[in-house]
Amino acid sequence: MAELELIRVDKYSEQTMTHLLEQSDYPRQLGLFELCCATNMAYLLYVDGKLVGFIAICISRRREFEVCALYIIPSERRKGYASQFMAHIWSIYKGCWKVKKEGDTPSTRAFWHAVLNTKGKSAKQSQNTFDFAV
Repeated sequence: MAELELIRVDKYSEQTMTHLLEQSDYPRQLGLFELCCATNMAYLLYVDGKLVGFIAICISRRREFEVCALYIIPSERRKGYASQFMAHIWSIYKGCWKVKKEGDTPSTRAFWHAVLNTKGKSAKQSQNTFDFAV
């Protein structure tokens, strides 16, 4: 089994995060998202020591979280990494979660439906947002 590792973005890894953001569709969407502040967290995602993506999380209130971005580099997609990383994130940060489905594509909808349904999450869905608790 592959070894998954989350590395919190700090001033030493911010350049790596910026490089990944430039490759993704997220730069315009994250815009003013500050990586190193008390209410926002970003993690670099590694599998067997290889960088495969990132996740950006916003904390709006105590135990209320939002997935602002989840990105897996194209060559590493469809290997189950995003689902495994989300399960790990949810095991660390318990509370109410919101996921906005930016760029609402069929693959994005299918991913979030599958992840939420397999983990037994009870999610309320609005037009482009899932709300649920872990």
